[in-house]
Order: sequence, then C-alpha cells, then structure tokens
Amino acid sequence: MKTISKILIVALLLHGAYALSAARVPANVKADLISEVTAIVPGERFHVLLRQNIREGWHTYWINPGDSGAATRLTWEIPEGFSTGEIQYPYPERAPYGPLMNFGYHDQALFLVEITVPENIAQSEITLKADAEWLVCADICIPEDAELSLTLPVAVKSISPTFIDEETSTLFEAAREKIPRKIGFESTSRVEAGSLILAVQLGEIQPNRLESVNYFPYAVGVMDNPAEQVLKPTDEGFELRTRVGYDYTPESRFDGVVVIRENAGEILTTAFEISPSAVPGSDAVGEMSLWLAVIFALIGGIILNLMPCVFPVLSIKILSLMQETQHIRNHGWVYLTGVVFSFVTIAVVLIVLRAGGAEIGWGFQLQSPLIVGLLVYLFYVIGLNLSGFYEISGNLMNMGQSLTRTGGLSGSFFTGVLATVVAAPCTAPFMASAIGYALTQSNAHALVVFVSLGLGMAAPYVLLCYSPALLSHLPKPGPWMVRAKEFLAFPMFGSAIWLVWVLSIQTGATGVLSIGAGAVSLTFAIWLLKHLPARQSPRLIVQLIAIIFVVTAIYLPNVLQPVNAYSYLDSSSNDASGGSDRMNGYVGPSFEDYSDIRLAELRKQGPVFVNFTAAWCITCKVNEAVALNRQVIKEAFDQHNVRYLKGDWTSEDPTITRKLAEYGRSGVPLYLMYASPAGKASVLPQLLTENIVLQSVESL
Repeated sequence: MKTISKILIVALLLHGAYALSAARVPANVKADLISEVTAIVPGERFHVLLRQNIREGWHTYWINPGDSGAATRLTWEIPEGFSTGEIQYPYPERAPYGPLMNFGYHDQALFLVEITVPENIAQSEITLKADAEWLVCADICIPEDAELSLTLPVAVKSISPTFIDEETSTLFEAAREKIPRKIGFESTSRVEAGSLILAVQLGEIQPNRLESVNYFPYAVGVMDNPAEQVLKPTDEGFELRTRVGYDYTPESRFDGVVVIRENAGEILTTAFEISPSAVPGSDAVGEMSLWLAVIFALIGGIILNLMPCVFPVLSIKILSLMQETQHIRNHGWVYLTGVVFSFVTIAVVLIVLRAGGAEIGWGFQLQSPLIVGLLVYLFYVIGLNLSGFYEISGNLMNMGQSLTRTGGLSGSFFTGVLATVVAAPCTAPFMASAIGYALTQSNAHALVVFVSLGLGMAAPYVLLCYSPALLSHLPKPGPWMVRAKEFLAFPMFGSAIWLVWVLSIQTGATGVLSIGAGAVSLTFAIWLLKHLPARQSPRLIVQLIAIIFVVTAIYLPNVLQPVNAYSYLDSSSNDASGGSDRMNGYVGPSFEDYSDIRLAELRKQGPVFVNFTAAWCITCKVNEAVALNRQVIKEAFDQHNVRYLKGDWTSEDPTITRKLAEYGRSGVPLYLMYASPAGKASVLPQLLTENIVLQSVESL
C-alpha cells in the first residue's frame, strides 16, 4: 500500500507539472555546462560540471530521490571516440515533504562528469552536447529540461600540463568536496524487529566529535525514509539506528552514503560511501530466549487476572463454581481452553495482518469502535441479567447467561473468551517483553508465547478447580449468592461505562450518543421478549420488532468513525503558558501530541519524556493518575526543562506502532526519557511511581 500511495502521489504531481509546463511556466532551475579546462589534450581526461542554480524554495533530487521525485539525468551527444563517465552526484540533504522524506538539493547543485578524449583528433575544436532532464519541486513538481552544449579548442598533444581554467577551479573544488569519498571503512548492517542498525568504524574522525550522521541508501525502498535516524557513538565509530522500508527483504543491500558533521573547533561536513556487510540480527528484546519469553508470558498472564476489567468476569465464574457439586475440574479445563483459544485467535489475526503490511500491535481489537461498542452491549446485557432484569429459559446458551448459570460447560468456555477479549489490550509486567519477542520471531515461536500467555492467565482458575483446600475456604451456597450475583452486576455496568468513555475518546460525542441509543434499543428488545403475548400471531410480530431493535443496536457502532483522540485537550494551547489549566483538576506537566517530527525538534532543545498510552489501557490510566499527572512531576519537568509528548494509541496509529516496535514492544504502556539530541532513550518500568519518574529526571 505504501508503494501504491507513493506512485499515486508522484503521478498526480507529474500531471500538474505537465499542465504547468504547457502553460510556459518560467524555469525554476538554470542549468549550464562548465569545463575545468580551457582546451583539451588528445589522449587525456578532463571534467565538466552540470551546474544547477535552483530557485529559492525549490529542490531537485539525488540518485535515490527518496519517497518521491526523480534524479537528474544527462543524455550525451559527443564526437566519435569520446566517452563520458557516470554522473558523480554530490551528497544530498533530507527534504521533508508532508509525511514523505525526499533526498535532494537546494540553492545550487554541482554534478561532476569525466570526459575521456581519444588519442587522435582531426578537428581544431570539439562541441559536447547534452540533454539534461530533472524534476524540480516545491508545493508542486515540474519536469524541466535543457539542451546544453560546450565548445572547446583542441591543444597540441605535446603541451603539458592540461590547460586549467583558473576562474572555475574554485567551483570544481567545491564540487569535489561534496562527492562522497571512497574510503574503505569497515561497516556492517543488521535488522532487528524492523529496525536497521548500521555500524561504521571510523578512521581519522573521532567519535566524540560527532555532531550528526545522516544515512542515504542507494537502493530505493530499503529504508523508511521519514523515520528518525538515531546516532550512538561507539569506541570504534558509531551505530545508526532507523527503520527498514517497504521494499526491504532479507537479501537487501544497504550500500549508500553517510554524511558526517563533526565538531573540530568548527563544524566540518564530510560524506563517505559505505558497503556494509550483513550480520545476523539479534532479538528485539536483547538476549531473550524462547524459554525466557515463555516464562515472562506465564507470569504476565497470571497478573492479567488482577486487571479491573477481568476480575469481575472471573468473580462471576467463581461464584457459579461454588454451586457445582461434580465435574468441577472439567470446568477448569474448559475455561483454560477458552482462554488459550482466544489468545491464539487474536495472535493469528495479528500475525496475518502484520504480514499483510498493517502496522498494528497488541490490543488492536480495542482500537476498533465497532468492537468497543459491541463489548459495551455485552457488559450491559450481562449486568441486566445479573441484576434480575431478565432471565433466559430453555436451552439458549448465550454468553451472559453462561456466566451466571451452571447448566453446562459452555459457560466456562465463554468466560475464558470474554476474559481474554477484555484483558488482552492491557500489557502487564513481564508481558510486554514476551509479546515484543513473539512478534519478531517465527510464527511457530510466536504461537508458543501466546499459548503460554493463555496458560498463565487460566492457571489460577484451574488451580482453584483442582484444590479442594482452596474450595473449602469459599462460603457455602445459600441465599446470599442471589444478592452476590446481583451485586456483581454493578462491576459489569462499571466496565460498560469505562468502555463508553473509551468510545468517546475514539469517536467523540457522536459515539456516546450512538451507543446510548443502542443500549436503549437492546433494553426495549429485552423488555418486549419478557412480555410476549400468548397468541402465536402477535407473539411473532413482537419477536420481529425485538429483532429489529437488536439489529439497530448492533448497526449503530458499525458506522462510527474514529476521530483524533485527546482532541479535547487541544495540544496547540496545551503548552507552558498554561494551556493545561483548561483541564479540570489536571495539575500534571503540560504535554503535546506525539509525532516523530515533533520529537526530533524537541530533542534539539533539551530532554524529552514520551508517554505512549491508550484510553483502554488500565495500566496506563493508573500510572498517569499515581505517577504522571502530579504537581511534583510538573515542577520537576519545569525545573529540568523536560518537554512532554503523549502518544495516544486508542485508535490505530502506525507511527506509534513503529516506535513501539523500535523498543521491542507491541503494546502500551511505554515510557521513554530522551536525555540528549542523539542516542536511544531510557525505558522506564511499566508500573510507575512518582519516585521512578523523579529519579529519571534527576539522572539527567
């Protein structure tokens, strides 16, 4: 999809370009050919320059133009016996263009070409002709061309040295300084979880003098061009980390150019060609092995049972378990089957979508307003059932009924399914590393990790089913259980309200209105079914009306469209001047919405703290309440000039997904502290306290 979108962008730009060309728009590039010599000598070589003087605000392109554009080309018409070398392109600049990143030149570009002169020339002068073509862009792109020529006299072969034009020697010197140097630096490349890491050993350049390094590959599509390039100096040179591109394969080569700015009393810029040898990539989570990932998944799965959205569901099942007199262990195994089946299903969908190019991560199901809306209905209907508003008789086994009845094992299975659906979006301690590992390994290893996650989550319930000692400590069945069942309706209603809030973040007030209308429709449908007429004909009509209201309720969340999450905060006014005061009761540090571009800008100004969160992530909300949205944190950030970016993942955001993957994660929360303009961020723990955040600030 990325390739197609870029082709369409270029096609549209070219379409507008040709229309403008037809209207005889003045050239945005003035081009000419310049010779380094005043006369040519038979049998020798000399250089010419294609000089482009580019209109202010416009740019032309390097040999790899980046995400769009086209490189400058020369087609020669020269006398017989003469030959021309390839264009020597000067090193480029990074040129952002909306969400794209292009590689090219501003102001002036100088392209060197070597000309080889034959031994015997009959003419007293020769003329070199070249048709030059280039694409020049600003807000629009225009293909331009020029017919260029250069006439030079032929000198006597015995005359030496070659005639040098002193007036243009400075220009040629400047051109050669910008040609990447062919020095055999040892360099390697490896790919880890979608990240490209280049390691380069330097010769005369000292790593501690590095100001910045930019990498430009020769091959198109092997690098995610707009992605941040993170520099890490090493004892031998440096490492540069970025993202692989849409056309990357394990066989891809990363030959290219690195442009190095070093501080040697003054800022010096030099470009070098590199041809890195490939080395095997390591795991995205360091030296984690499959067995360690399995252990982390088991522990993380156990912790998931304590999540506020899971505990009420599990409590209801434990309540029904107390009424069982036989086959208790079977319920444990069926529950485990439901949990593992659900985790594997979610994992398979996630793996398939990611293999198809979708940039999604763990918890993607709650990024869909449709799924969130249906879960609201489910918790609401379960709550109505628990509170006694309706009872379903007969053999109909729906999910809500199964959670409160003991008439079959299907209730245990669906309890596992429901618990997994609402628990999976959360990322418990230990769980993040395990999932990050799983999504960078083979499909077989990934499924092993997800099965382990399900086993961990189901383990406490299975243990309870297998432990008479634990069951003996539970109260004996009695009338109190009716009241307990009714009481558990309120956590269900609370879970439904929480999901409505998530929906409000995703879709705004329209989402709340739609889901509220849907809940009323469901309630009315249930009321109709409770009071069915005795006669067959009216009974069928009432049932049909109830079905219409149920279908209407299900249809309403299906039409909801995501909006910008956290739009109610208006990041443009949430700055140090007090924009955050607009939020009732909010006393934490002011923040801005996350973007790669904004992160790069702020890192130049000082430390940056990044909070990747989501409205449906309970852990995120708890961390924000107890550790981030605090006056003491605001004061610490202000004192140390720490800028705060918040990346909201409530709705799908490929930019955040890529950033999570860069740090071996596939879900939120993720907390990063950038201490300097270059290098990787420090990763804070998933469970935050004030002291942890304050210590990370003090360590700056």
